[in-house]
Amino acid sequence: MVFDHNETFRSLNLGLPDEIARLKTAGYYTEAIARMDRCLAEDWTAVQNGPNRAANPTPQGVKAQRMALLAQREMMRRLPGEYPYTEAQAVARMQSLVHDFTPEEFRALDQAGRVDWRFVEGEKHYQKRFAETLLDTDPVYGARRLVPAPDGSEARARRRAVHQKMMETGSASARITVEAGIGMTDAAFAEALAKARAEGRDTVHVRAWLPLAAACASQSDITIDWVSEQPVHIALEDAPQRTVFWKADLSQNRRFTLRYSYTQTARYVDPLDFVPDPVQPDFDTGEEAPHIVFTPYLRALAAQLTEGVTSPAEKARRFYDYITLNVHYHYQPAYFVLEDIPTRCAADRRGDCGIMALTFITLCRIAGIPARWQSGLSVGPGKCGCHDWAMFYIAPKGWMYADCSYGGSMARAGEEELRRHYFGNLDPGRMVANRAFEAPFDPPMTGFRADPYDNQSGEIEADGVGMYGDQVSAVKETLHYQEQ
Repeated sequence: MVFDHNETFRSLNLGLPDEIARLKTAGYYTEAIARMDRCLAEDWTAVQNGPNRAANPTPQGVKAQRMALLAQREMMRRLPGEYPYTEAQAVARMQSLVHDFTPEEFRALDQAGRVDWRFVEGEKHYQKRFAETLLDTDPVYGARRLVPAPDGSEARARRRAVHQKMMETGSASARITVEAGIGMTDAAFAEALAKARAEGRDTVHVRAWLPLAAACASQSDITIDWVSEQPVHIALEDAPQRTVFWKADLSQNRRFTLRYSYTQTARYVDPLDFVPDPVQPDFDTGEEAPHIVFTPYLRALAAQLTEGVTSPAEKARRFYDYITLNVHYHYQPAYFVLEDIPTRCAADRRGDCGIMALTFITLCRIAGIPARWQSGLSVGPGKCGCHDWAMFYIAPKGWMYADCSYGGSMARAGEEELRRHYFGNLDPGRMVANRAFEAPFDPPMTGFRADPYDNQSGEIEADGVGMYGDQVSAVKETLHYQEQ
């Protein structure tokens, strides 16, 4: 049986040996990895299924802890790339984007907790999208951009029109065509080909997965319109993370491309306009390590927010209000390198769409409200971007939606009616590919994925090694968007 590296993340909560944890906190990743390598140097295959397992089953601790070490090792290998800027480089980055930005201004932002940083080899380094967070979410810096950006008023006007239509007619639909591609960058392919030739091979064995619209309550009439080459496998329409899969032995680099169409329908519901059943279902109310975990902080927060409340709909609304009105939108490093996502979001009050969705899901589950993940793309005319949101279930109404990120954006813009819209509802500008968090592909990717939890842009591996970051060339575009 082939070992799936992505399964190691299910053991992430076991943590690290104390001396390695201290090194990680201080950002001494090279030394931490070296110490982990010594821990992992024992006969790992024997721990898994070797002949000495019965006689000596845990030479270096329980199997789950060794799985956690494997995940943490790769996390630490990738972390420096997620935090590339020294203070001087971060200041220069802002000065390239903002009028009259000063080093003193940056230090004030840092002291106020406005920029995300970690230690890298003992020195503070700043997250690679910190500048975009400031420019996109703070009107002061938005107004000082060297290159002005759209103010978002047209997009909000379209959302108001969709909201009005959904209230008046009960739904809004769109027929949508998306084209997406995944490949390796030329530099990454050249490196992989050189390695293959050193091993006596003339080709790189490439495997690639692209997300595809999945059958669900809001999505229908799904067609594959064109592929750059015949795929090896197309996952079932209701796969938890639906993909199209290719594999090929390449002597020259190329991208795998897919074009598909579907109809997306958003139906209007008010989660507070019905009486919930006295007995609610208990599916989708449990923990799912490593992130949907009922930590003491989250239990205390859920209890405080719902004190004196018996209605599950009102409990869900309070969780939504807490997130949309208190959590500040921050672009995040790759989820690959994050731990305990919902607790950190609730405590630090910062996150992006997926982090807010996971926090809402976890709080709902703590309160006994079924909740689950949904994600894919946010699409529209001239728009195609990655996006995540949540679903929650209250009988007798059934599944409803909570898009905390869009709700928070509407709150920042002073659009209270639209903020309320995204508690219970979405809009038709969506592509749903994923209906579960941390689900495997079909067929599974065994090397470390760029994102072991979600899939919005696709994944690719070369000779069994997963590509990520600047090794990957991924594109996506909305080719057609017709409201119906």
